[in-house]
Amino acid sequence: MPSPEPGGLADRILALLPTDGTPVLNRVMRVMLTREMQTLVSQDTYFAARDRLFEAGSIGRRRGQGGQIYLMPEQAEAIPEPTPAASTAAALAESWAESALMPALQKYLEGTFAKGLDVGDGCAVVQDISRSGPSQGKWTRPDFVFVSAMRFRVLPGVQVDVHSFELKTEAGGTVYAVHEALAQTRYTHFGHLVWHLPLGSRAETRLAEIEAQCDAHGIGLIRMVDPNRPEEFEILLDPKRKTTLPAVIDGFLEHRLSAENQARLERVVRGGGT
Repeated sequence: MPSPEPGGLADRILALLPTDGTPVLNRVMRVMLTREMQTLVSQDTYFAARDRLFEAGSIGRRRGQGGQIYLMPEQAEAIPEPTPAASTAAALAESWAESALMPALQKYLEGTFAKGLDVGDGCAVVQDISRSGPSQGKWTRPDFVFVSAMRFRVLPGVQVDVHSFELKTEAGGTVYAVHEALAQTRYTHFGHLVWHLPLGSRAETRLAEIEAQCDAHGIGLIRMVDPNRPEEFEILLDPKRKTTLPAVIDGFLEHRLSAENQARLERVVRGGGT
């Protein structure tokens, strides 16, 4: 499908820019446009539309570090109210409370995520720990924990990896959330931030910053586009392994995992079946 014309693209850029004047990276805006219009937006076409808006005084520009654009104040006042269809879509996105997103994340972890790790003859344990175990100190309770135990085929011993997952709603995806996911790696090997970020959401303007913060701190980033389609969640960043002490992780799992899940792990670690 050919790239759209600059004239029509300019209107879409204005509709996607935050009305409060928050700047958006050029590359992020191109991704947002491509996803919304479901067709590739070429670099030449994008910059032609951007330059047209700049020359008309509708947007401002910031140079350097990829370049950014932002809506001029007088232009924000002229943007029409959302259409009923757009209002309905926004309402649907905002209706997803964190508690409603939890089952979708669990289904993803038990399915697509677990298959991707390919533990073979080992086992993978997924548990909602958002309300279990002690709550001492700040950010000590991830939403989910994923523990994989995999026995080696030739060498003796077993590899145990513990992942923590912090789930955030569309509005909750902030730098603060990244630090929350990072703090939870005091008790795990890997930390992940899972963000419900629908296509076309205005929160997409924060995606580049959140991704950069996750990358800087070694935190994985998973985008939950449509909670009803867990198989299509996007892994935007893989986490980096933390050097958490085994004794700390063992105590964490002892207080968080159910007796049944602890028994499953113990059987694999001790050489038995799942």
